[in-house]
Amino acid sequence: MKTGLARFLSFVLHPLLIPTVLCGILFYTAPFTVANLESFNGQETIDFFGVKLSFRFGLLLLVFFFTFLIPGYLLYVLYRLRVIRSLTMERLEDRRGPYLIIVLLYTLFSFASLRYLVLLPQLTVVMASITFSVSCVSFISLYWQISAHATGMGGVIGGLIALTARFGTTSLLAPLVVFILLTGLVMSARLQLNAHTPRQILAGLLLGAFICGTTFYTFWQLDLV
Repeated sequence: MKTGLARFLSFVLHPLLIPTVLCGILFYTAPFTVANLESFNGQETIDFFGVKLSFRFGLLLLVFFFTFLIPGYLLYVLYRLRVIRSLTMERLEDRRGPYLIIVLLYTLFSFASLRYLVLLPQLTVVMASITFSVSCVSFISLYWQISAHATGMGGVIGGLIALTARFGTTSLLAPLVVFILLTGLVMSARLQLNAHTPRQILAGLLLGAFICGTTFYTFWQLDLV
């Protein structure tokens, strides 16, 4: 794999995009897994800075805004202030502060979804599981450079497997297979860039899959669907 392609894959499947990617898969390939989503999407719209959007798309855009754009902008500010040396945060020392900021932002968004989107409890489950995963990565990064990319990709795989098992549905099989293939490419890219060792990647993959898989399977609350 060429270095340019490895950098491209690392960017387009950046860990900060995982909440948006996971919600997008659920909202558009298996909306029945999210309580009240289809009902709201047919009856309600979201006013996003003056633009009327369908409830489903507006909610996805909201997730993207608060879990990618805001933390991404803050990371850029830290880079411009020379608090971190690189936006790719390849050095272990560069990861600790930004990870703490991301954990705080994701925690706030999780509580906000619990408070203001009470009729969509599965969104809170998604955000809480991702927040806990990032918290674990942040803690481990105090001592060891575990792969955040692998943790994010593993989280999506674990979550989709858990929901497939709980619902007994085939709707998520296609996205699951595609994501497994993409995970292989991203992990190869991280190795190509010498960002991580195979051990760090495997640890991240297992961590994300275990946390999201266990959380989704245990707390998804099928009785609300």
